[in-house]
Amino acid sequence: MYASDTLDDNLLGDQDYTPRFANFGPRLGAALLDFLFTLPLVGASLYFTMFAPSLNGVIAITLLSMLYKPVLEKTMGATLGKMVLKLKVVAKEGLPISWTQAWMRYLPWLIVVVFNFYFSYQFFQIPGIEDVSGYMEYVQLIAEYQMENGVSPMIQIMQSLLGFLPLISALVMLGNARRQSGHDIIAETYVIHTQPKL
Repeated sequence: MYASDTLDDNLLGDQDYTPRFANFGPRLGAALLDFLFTLPLVGASLYFTMFAPSLNGVIAITLLSMLYKPVLEKTMGATLGKMVLKLKVVAKEGLPISWTQAWMRYLPWLIVVVFNFYFSYQFFQIPGIEDVSGYMEYVQLIAEYQMENGVSPMIQIMQSLLGFLPLISALVMLGNARRQSGHDIIAETYVIHTQPKL
């Protein structure tokens, strides 16, 4: 285990600098860039939910969204946002991460995806959902259904709070020198800068 805020020398091959662990700021920036890169998928998900309801469409978009982070981090060492900001995900001793580690890092997002898929599936069971063709109709139908069927406010609160799970996992990095988030600790991975500090 590493006790300092840098990886040991020469663990990443012939590089002539000591890689540094990436802190919260650059990683937040990478996450925001990743959101922008995946915005078309978010738009498609909203389209298949609110404007042309299709459970098959939601399933397809959900599967594509799920692959983005773990596949890129395993095959390229970084998501597009991390690449732009010169960050890389590595295992112990600076080695590339395994498929298991890539999926373990994705765990907070996977939990959110599974619960959101469950709620989406329930949504598609509402009578008349196929006739929804806009945001206002969507909101009205959901509100009416929840009122008529006595949906617990706790379920609504839980659904809202689940979206913060990845952020909570990320905030764990503020308490350790290696800047490991909760999902990094679980997967035994690190996020480092790929270029020396200027």
